[in-house]
Amino acid sequence: MEKLKKEEKREIFDFVFSALHRTTKKLGVEAYIVGGAPRDIIRGLEPKDIDVIVFEQDYSTFAKIFMSEIGEKVTFFKPKKYEMIRINLSDNLTVDISPPKSKNLIGDLKRRDFTINTLVIPLKDPRPNILDPLGVATDDITRKFLRTPSDPQKTFSSDPSRIIRAARFVSEGFFADEELIKSMEKKVPSINSVPKERQGEELRKLFLSKKPSLGLFLLRDIKFFNYAYPKIVPALYKDQKSPYHFEGVFEHCAHVVDLTPPDIVLRLSAFFHDIGKAFAEKTLPDGRVVYWGHEIVSAEIADDFLSTFKFPYDERKKIVFVVKNHMIYYTSQWSDSAVRRLLRRIGDDPELVLKFVEYDIKALKDPSEKLKNIQELRDRIYSEILKLGKAKIESPIDGYEIQKIFNLKPGPLIGQIKQAVINAIVEGKIEPNKESAISFIREYLRQIGQDSK
Repeated sequence: MEKLKKEEKREIFDFVFSALHRTTKKLGVEAYIVGGAPRDIIRGLEPKDIDVIVFEQDYSTFAKIFMSEIGEKVTFFKPKKYEMIRINLSDNLTVDISPPKSKNLIGDLKRRDFTINTLVIPLKDPRPNILDPLGVATDDITRKFLRTPSDPQKTFSSDPSRIIRAARFVSEGFFADEELIKSMEKKVPSINSVPKERQGEELRKLFLSKKPSLGLFLLRDIKFFNYAYPKIVPALYKDQKSPYHFEGVFEHCAHVVDLTPPDIVLRLSAFFHDIGKAFAEKTLPDGRVVYWGHEIVSAEIADDFLSTFKFPYDERKKIVFVVKNHMIYYTSQWSDSAVRRLLRRIGDDPELVLKFVEYDIKALKDPSEKLKNIQELRDRIYSEILKLGKAKIESPIDGYEIQKIFNLKPGPLIGQIKQAVINAIVEGKIEPNKESAISFIREYLRQIGQDSK
């Protein structure tokens, strides 16, 4: 939305609030902003999700009027299983409009997830005015104390996805008391009553939180993964017998998650990059423990996990790519052809892989020398990219051209020729252009006893 893009952050909220206020006034109803938005305002954060409850009126009518008050075309959808309409105002701002959970405001707030989400902003007022009807939310936010407004077991029973949400708030620095954690542990077996897509939405927020490892450790300890995704259970308490690492597999992965910036691709790559070690460990005759091929196993698990929890395909593809290619043991002794071979492997997005490898190195016992090496490798890779004119090493001549120029029929030979051309470019034997490729193919065909024109 152009209007929203032009507004400053706080002005965006005021713009939306004004449209909600006009809608409320026009319909003459009782409506409130509840939950995360007033909580974030109190904490000095930018609201990203605005939840609105509407009394005495069909919420879909309220949503329709609100969208007209915005004055621009917006996208929205209505989930099949929930009474709610989600309106997407921008990439970073949604408005959810729904009926209340009870006949009155106090009843609604007592059925919400945590006390820190029981602040409200009445939409009848012309300006935002944050109220604390239960009298506990403001204090709990200040103390960073996480508790439920009613019996925690009932709270988690009514919506088990709140278990993941609690872990996310722990990752944001909130303290969960023993009673809350015990209730989470008792109710976690019911987590799969929540659709995987919704679990995935909550997990995404956890991974983008301030310190995700805190929530990840909590989920591990209450056995969330045992029920939600048991395939990674062998990695949860697995030691690493490695001279380079000082943490277990899960601890190291969580540590790297914390080191990365809040980018979902980098953070999920971090979480999965070494998970496969729990399945790839081998002890050699000399007593050394190795994890050969763990990156392939890790990539397969990442792909399955992200598919299971309905993460977008484009994110999944990038994460699997990074995990599969993160094992880079560079030294200054590498030849130019070795650098080109690596570039051939990671050429789809070399900077993404190298950026991740840097964060992975920072979690090692002594990262200094390896960080120097990775910077040198980056310089050499970009030198090769300048020579090639692009990052991806591929044949400058396609299969159809090879058939036409050399009078060859379609078949396995064409693919064999293209691979030979790529190998010759990687080894520095020919230039990455069509003329060099044609000369090379002519000689290649002669050597393998194929007639060419």
